[in-house]
Amino acid sequence: MELQRGIKRFAIGLFLLLFAVGVVPLPVLAAEEQGNADKIQITYYYFSSCESCEDGENYLLALEGQIEDAISPDEYEFHLKNVFEEDAYEDFMERTKDMATDEFTPAPPMLDVNGTCLFGVDDITNKARSVILEEKEKLRTEEERLESFRNVPAESSYFVYFYVPACDDCEKVQVYLSNMDKQFALEQNQVTNLQVNYVNMSALDNVPLAHWFFDQYGVPEDRQKAPVLFYQNGYLQGYEDIVANMPNIIMSGEALNWEDIDYVPESQAGSFGWNDWAFLVVTGFANGLSPCGISLLLLLFSLLLAKNANILKLGLTFITARFLTFLLLGTVLYSAFEQISAILSPVGKALQILIAVLAVFFAILNFMDYFAARKNEYGKIRFQLPPKLRAFQRDYLENTLNCGGKYLTGTVFIAGIVLSVGEFLCTGQLYLASIIYMMQRQTAWDMTVFLAFVVYLLAMSLPLLLLTLLAKRGSQVLQLSEMTRGKLPWIKLLYGVLFLLFAVLLFVFLW
Repeated sequence: MELQRGIKRFAIGLFLLLFAVGVVPLPVLAAEEQGNADKIQITYYYFSSCESCEDGENYLLALEGQIEDAISPDEYEFHLKNVFEEDAYEDFMERTKDMATDEFTPAPPMLDVNGTCLFGVDDITNKARSVILEEKEKLRTEEERLESFRNVPAESSYFVYFYVPACDDCEKVQVYLSNMDKQFALEQNQVTNLQVNYVNMSALDNVPLAHWFFDQYGVPEDRQKAPVLFYQNGYLQGYEDIVANMPNIIMSGEALNWEDIDYVPESQAGSFGWNDWAFLVVTGFANGLSPCGISLLLLLFSLLLAKNANILKLGLTFITARFLTFLLLGTVLYSAFEQISAILSPVGKALQILIAVLAVFFAILNFMDYFAARKNEYGKIRFQLPPKLRAFQRDYLENTLNCGGKYLTGTVFIAGIVLSVGEFLCTGQLYLASIIYMMQRQTAWDMTVFLAFVVYLLAMSLPLLLLTLLAKRGSQVLQLSEMTRGKLPWIKLLYGVLFLLFAVLLFVFLW
């Protein structure tokens, strides 16, 4: 016993030490690096050894003029390095040591944008803007991307430009936009600033956004491609269309008065709200009222009483094993459904339709069981475990407890796992419907989904915990059994309503 306590203390101490050393410093390190990580690092290597040689400051001013309409100065850091200086020379040679080939020898000027290097005046002049914008797109969070479409000043001529980095016409449009005036004088002495929101259409996160714009503006399928420029009252598609019509659109004021878009990303559309959490608690608690789970716990109590065992301790052990088993089964099923939906979307929809139809069928069975239970015709109840499986559970639990001996706690835990797998055939239908509901509200597996499972299963365990406390306080197992039997009609009615509600929600999610 003392040895076991020592091992436990050592494990707890080791866990706390690892947590303090490994976890706590992470936010500190992240905070120190956050400032630089959120900015685009632009380094310009040039060679200047005399008064008439190139001045890096002049290039910096020219580059800022190229990108000022698309990126603000606080979004990047610019570094000038004269390769004539010893430290800059060593840095340049180290940076380019693996780039040399038989046909190419790295030489300044070179522009390094977060690791992407451009060599030569022509390459830098033509591609610097697009490379910087691409890096900006990579660093933008989803919230920042959405915020860029909101709160646009009414007097700005605002455009949303979808491009693809490897597209020749897109590069020509970018050069055209970079050389455009950034201010225009309109009628009645009104001045408008040009504002272009650049969106990389080849980034997977932006594909749904692009299709949203195509749908909102009614773009024909054969024109749904880059380069495309959207403004408040219409769109321009293709290099020729943009160059020919963009100035007139600005001068006519058609690009003014941008209205905030109502686009909602899939990740946010499926986010959990307080109503979802409340719904999970209610359905989890209702699933915990399942006669299958309650009857198993009462059977365990009756067998433990015959052994004068600790009902509270072993009841909690059984409930814990049941909790962990259902958590494992739920996460495995969730991951499987997620993979099916991602790889075979039609199969995922077919599965959702099948479960919705089954939910209607289960609702009907529970409504029929409600009327049977009201008449005390328990033999006519359909929605329950098969008699052979119930007999197996009883025999297994009796034989397991008889063999438990001094390892009764471990024996009950293992029995809880085994019997919970069988119980899943009874309570699993509502649990499965709840999993599909979670997938519709939060598609990707993350901490929110895990917490949703924990909250659901804690609520599902609550009725069993209450029964355990009542049994501990001296309530007879027979009394508890009669009490739950008396509530059976209302439990069946609640199950029928919940299955019907799940079916309606699943059909709504489909459309």
